[in-house]
Amino acid sequence: MPSSRLATGNPSTRVVVGLGNAERHYARTRHNLGARAVSQAMSKLGLRAQPGLNPVPLSRSGFVLPDGFMNDSGQTVLRAVERWRPRAAGLLVVHDDLELPLGEVRERDGGGHAGHNGLRDVIQRLGTGAFRRLRIGISRPPGSMDPADYVLATFRPDEFDAVNAAVDRAAELIVAFVQTPVSP
Repeated sequence: MPSSRLATGNPSTRVVVGLGNAERHYARTRHNLGARAVSQAMSKLGLRAQPGLNPVPLSRSGFVLPDGFMNDSGQTVLRAVERWRPRAAGLLVVHDDLELPLGEVRERDGGGHAGHNGLRDVIQRLGTGAFRRLRIGISRPPGSMDPADYVLATFRPDEFDAVNAAVDRAAELIVAFVQTPVSP
């Protein structure tokens, strides 16, 4: 069972997942902030970001970037877990969050999906929500705007500074996560 893999995996393994949609026209949308932050962290580490599984040289760790649609993220994450075998503390999923103010970045251990379809699929495929998350706030949609339309929209110019600062902060946290040993 996949959830037991997170309990009995390799304590030194780090797997970082950036949730998003792989199609180019979604690259700058709210829903792709997780993938954007992971790509920036990989760049800081001198790694080339590509869709799918991206191994970290000379380690049993890797990065995961979207290679399909957000709602099908779990299949790629499951492949990464089967390949690198992280424990729950060694799996970090980075994603956008409607419930956080724009630009806020928060870490969290475990939890549910809170309506996030990418997280929902990851939890379903892994059989557990017991993994770490790095949440990047995008705020709630204005007025009566449909949340599905909102997350697939690009940012307004007046939001760029907050978003860029959040992506920078998230990338720093990702680099620290990858470089810091997990205690057994």
